[in-house]
Amino acid sequence: MASLGTNSTHPSPVYLVDFSVYKPPEELLVDRELAEERGKEWSMYSEDMKAFMVKVIERSGLSQKGTYLPKAINPIHAKEPVNDMATAGKEAKAVMTGAVEDLLAKTGIRPEQVDILVTNCSIFCPTPSLASMLINHFKFRSDIQSYHLGGMGCGNGVMAIGLIRDLLQARPNAIALFVPAEITTYAFYPGSRKQYMVANCIFRMGGAAIMLTNKRQYSRTAKYQLQYNVRVHTGQDDDSYCCMSWGPDPDGVNGVYLGKNVVSCAADALQRCLRQITPRIMTWGQYAEAAVNVVGKHFGKEWPEYMPDYTKCADHFAIHAGGYAVLKGIQAGMALPAAKMLPSFAALRDYGNTSCSTTWYVMAYMESCDKVTKGQRILQVGMGGGMKAGVNVWRALHDNRCVHKAWMHLAAKPLTEADLPRAIEAMGASSTLGGDAAKPGQEEAAAAKPVARKLTVEVKAYTESQLTDDQLADLAH
Repeated sequence: MASLGTNSTHPSPVYLVDFSVYKPPEELLVDRELAEERGKEWSMYSEDMKAFMVKVIERSGLSQKGTYLPKAINPIHAKEPVNDMATAGKEAKAVMTGAVEDLLAKTGIRPEQVDILVTNCSIFCPTPSLASMLINHFKFRSDIQSYHLGGMGCGNGVMAIGLIRDLLQARPNAIALFVPAEITTYAFYPGSRKQYMVANCIFRMGGAAIMLTNKRQYSRTAKYQLQYNVRVHTGQDDDSYCCMSWGPDPDGVNGVYLGKNVVSCAADALQRCLRQITPRIMTWGQYAEAAVNVVGKHFGKEWPEYMPDYTKCADHFAIHAGGYAVLKGIQAGMALPAAKMLPSFAALRDYGNTSCSTTWYVMAYMESCDKVTKGQRILQVGMGGGMKAGVNVWRALHDNRCVHKAWMHLAAKPLTEADLPRAIEAMGASSTLGGDAAKPGQEEAAAAKPVARKLTVEVKAYTESQLTDDQLADLAH
């Protein structure tokens, strides 16, 4: 079993002091209608591809007049897209330094106080590294322990917390800075294959900066304490390993590839992750329900696998906003009500899929428009290529209500389902599982079907050559 945060093996508490998410300038907003019109000037333009991209975007859950792209690949600004390393480096510096500057200002922590620096970007991995870029910009100490994580996919904004926890356990009385971002300029696909074009439709500009520490004095001021961290890697399976990647298409043009089985592979990884974390966060009442279920099966009852009401295990859910279909699948698999999904759909609406930083935009929304109160738990869920999945459980040490720059445009007013481009159409958790002791075998217990089955869309029957535009659009992850 994966290591699970604060326990006898890892006795030192890990505190999340504060975090920031990058707010791009307003001039980089993507207005769909204007982008469609100006995109006709690009040499890669075709009416067939335009129709496909419109279909993907309409189903994606992204705002039609929001989300951000850098000028180099933003049709409103660029006469032709430019995705070379020098241009990508400019985006990386703007996003990562912007997030870190905001975080340093909020915490009052000076660069020379930072002991550990970890950066994360899957596709853009220059030399010197992005960690070195930040060291040069902020003049961190010469003895700083620095690392860059590459090729780890969308989920590493969640899963890397486990690595940082372990680094802190090995280095007492230290402060760690984590900076996850995906650089859309370098990830941009200028080719003509639709399975690679999906990423252009949903990936958007963004990044985050997170300050963590094991210094005891921060228990008085830090926002959260890490309770548990679980991660699962299913790369032993060929389908999982190959379902999502970045590399050349059949024409030799680099892009993000989404296989026909990406949703089912992600579902399998998440299911395994939830099976590990769930026993750690269940209530005593849920343990009793699970025991009844086990005993009943022992005596021959044909009851489905027990699944608790997750709204009793955690108060808030920060789920990777990979796309509308992904969020809907996770909602169904965990039987979550619409209200618990709204922060993730809000992040998808206003910022799109920012890859490894998406869940931090979700948590920033919670603090800006909802109120995270002392003692509440946040379940942070990520997944990405490899295939990998991870879950963090954070406990609020204080009432956390602050308006992040990225969410100032909402003026602290929570969104409603009516504000979203596509309705959530709430699944709703079982009222029986959420209240008195469950009666296994009732209709509500059907929610206990394996998560993977509920997350899987009907894609496994298709071959790559048979995927229609509609089916490709549903793969938006």
